[in-house]
Amino acid sequence: MKFADLLMQDAARRGIKHVFGLPGSGFPMDAMEAGRKAGVEFVHVAHESSAAIAAAYYGAGLGTAGLAIGVKGVGAGNTLGGVANAFFERMPVVCAFEAGATNSDTDLVQVTDHAAMFGGITKSFSTLERSTANDTLRDAVALATDGRRGPVVIDYPSNFDDGDVGDLQSAPENYVESSPDANALEEAKKLIGSAKHPMVVAGADVATTGATAELLKFVEAIGGAVQVNMDARGVFPESHPRFAGVMTGNYVPHTIEGELQELCDLAILVGADSLMTHAPWDFKMPAIELVSRPEYRTTVPNPEVRVDGSLRESLNALSSAGGTGVSIEAIDLAKQNIIQNYFERPADAKFAIQDIVASCRKMLPGNGVVISETGAFVRMLEHLWEFDTFGSFLGTSGGRTMGLMIPAALGAKMANPDVPMIGIGADGSTLMRLGEFEVFARMNVAMPLVIVNDRALGTMKSRQVSRGLPQFGLDITPVDFAAVGRAVGLNGVVARTPEEFESAITEAMTADKATVIDARIDQQPYWDNFALSIGAIPED
Repeated sequence: MKFADLLMQDAARRGIKHVFGLPGSGFPMDAMEAGRKAGVEFVHVAHESSAAIAAAYYGAGLGTAGLAIGVKGVGAGNTLGGVANAFFERMPVVCAFEAGATNSDTDLVQVTDHAAMFGGITKSFSTLERSTANDTLRDAVALATDGRRGPVVIDYPSNFDDGDVGDLQSAPENYVESSPDANALEEAKKLIGSAKHPMVVAGADVATTGATAELLKFVEAIGGAVQVNMDARGVFPESHPRFAGVMTGNYVPHTIEGELQELCDLAILVGADSLMTHAPWDFKMPAIELVSRPEYRTTVPNPEVRVDGSLRESLNALSSAGGTGVSIEAIDLAKQNIIQNYFERPADAKFAIQDIVASCRKMLPGNGVVISETGAFVRMLEHLWEFDTFGSFLGTSGGRTMGLMIPAALGAKMANPDVPMIGIGADGSTLMRLGEFEVFARMNVAMPLVIVNDRALGTMKSRQVSRGLPQFGLDITPVDFAAVGRAVGLNGVVARTPEEFESAITEAMTADKATVIDARIDQQPYWDNFALSIGAIPED
């Protein structure tokens, strides 16, 4: 079979029913037709970057790698931003592009060096050759989903000899974790046993290696205070009294990191990912790292002990280490010091971000999923909404990405249409993705899309103030996002009060089409809250 047929038959075999992109007259059109024959629908989006994001979250929702296809040169370049999103959010996607001829030194329209463009933001880049095309595809899918997931790019050059490329290849065997070194475990056990107040930092590797039960047992055995990486919400149940908060890397007073710096005397990192913090490690305490694979970088520059290998085995072995432990009362006090001082609803606000979080929490069932992105509201989601299941919060983490929510929600909901979901985004980010509202309408994707509308780039407004700079250049012309939604066939509602918002989100949860909720919150309390939430306390 030809490569387009191989690509789409492989997608169908993996349970993929939708592929995302923008068409072209060459390979992409051949792939579209091959998909039609294989039962894989082509979903054209408004911008290529959305294709990579939607495909990545679609694939993640199905437990495989999503698929995006595109044209060479500018088309691939437009997709680049979405591939970068998938890279920083650790999301699995295979992107296949038509490309210029290999080994050509002639400048041609739409032809550029894809390998140079994508080299720094992919797990792998490959150019097809007929003799190895089926192996290349097999390995691309496997690599995108293996370990810490990410994007893989395949180029289909214009001089590719597209005859019979062979049959679908069997998936390679899964990675087998090694057993941890006994001496390293013994050294770690001694440190834990001598610590009075241990802190545990848990990453997403805990979930992807199946070690969540072992983590819970370990934490309870040693009496640890738990933080999770930004991409690891739910790896430890956040309703548990030993959960302290989300570690974002704000190592300053008035943050949970600052509270734990004063409280704890040993850090134990379990499957933590150094990409998932804003700043390099800056806790002033000794540290142990439990790392599932030897090739993964450490989060701590010089840990006292690093234990490579099975997280489950390491956690089981260390659960008998003992130690004094952090009291639950001390953990709760640390959390309340932060929440009560910096996350309480502003008393003088008419409509605040806390109102939005409270109503969404109330309406989303326990099996629901929140999809989000960056914005001044993200800290509220990290402190005011507890998630007990890994995968129930899909928020921006390593990328802290603008413009993520709408295409991510599109892909996630298309993968699991029966799972209740709420998308929460911001006005500046939404302006990047207005065209994708039409895709929600065309594909009959029904879910609430909450747009936090403060008529400004609020995060940066807040940072200007906390840095003592005048407010300048960050306002947005008021946009009626509800009207834009209605213009393409969606529901569109404006909410200006908590009561109007709760009514809108209640109806949107059961609507038969997506509902754009234009939530016009009070500006100044919103901006002030963000500065407080990151420890940037303006001086009086």
